[in-house]
Amino acid sequence: MESSAALTLSQLPYLFPPKSNRRRAYPSWPCKPRSSQPTRLHCHKMYVPGFGEASPEAKAANNLHSFFTYIAVRIVAAQLQVRSAYCKNDFEWDNLKRLAVKMVNESNTRLMREYVLETSLAESEK
Repeated sequence: MESSAALTLSQLPYLFPPKSNRRRAYPSWPCKPRSSQPTRLHCHKMYVPGFGEASPEAKAANNLHSFFTYIAVRIVAAQLQVRSAYCKNDFEWDNLKRLAVKMVNESNTRLMREYVLETSLAESEK
């Protein structure tokens, strides 16, 4: 009772019948041709239905974006309040005024000296 495990070439058509559809470019290709629709994975362990809405990941991403925007606005608003309080209470406006007047006087003095030097040189050359 010895049987051979090897199949002869003549037995192959019985196991794999020839396909009648020869219009495809690759007749032995086992997959269906791709459609224009994206393929949806049907993994029941990972799929969470969205009930016609966005996926939970998209919702979480949107909520995180809104949360971080809210936090950024709160931080900027707090900084503006601190600046406003500093400007009203702690900033030395008198010192700023004194320094501004001093710098204006020094600049005016320098400009007048330069003007006098330029005009005195022009008169001496004549």
